[in-house]
Amino acid sequence: MAAALLAGGIALYAAVAVPMQRQAAAAAEEYRRARDDARDIRARLARLERRDAIHARASQAIAAASTPGGAVRAVRRSVVQTLQSTRVSGVRLSVVPARAPYTTRVHLSASGPFGDAVTLSGLIARPETGVVLERVHLSPRADGVALDLDGVTLGPVQ
Repeated sequence: MAAALLAGGIALYAAVAVPMQRQAAAAAEEYRRARDDARDIRARLARLERRDAIHARASQAIAAASTPGGAVRAVRRSVVQTLQSTRVSGVRLSVVPARAPYTTRVHLSASGPFGDAVTLSGLIARPETGVVLERVHLSPRADGVALDLDGVTLGPVQ
């Protein structure tokens, strides 16, 4: 009788518990994958929202200028104001109108201590200036580094 009960218990365990454990493990794996996918999607959405916000702020920085000449003046003024707070020398600045989707193209070259050159490139790239950096090149010099920077300003958000 005890052997029959033991055999019944083993049969019940094999027929019910083992498949349920497998099903629970599969459900847990599916939940983990869904959770990871959701986390990845949220991270991607956050990156896209940040990019759109930066684009909107950059576009608003020069939105007041209704003509290409006005945009060039607004961007030049913004970059010159940024330059006033740095300690670089030999600055050459060029701001010209550009084709859509850009409003202007900016080229800046300067020289100075490494930290100041890197700080300047960061200041120029702030959303308030409207400039989006395309290329930054630092070259060693005897008195520090030479900074060569190219950027664009974006047109209005579509």
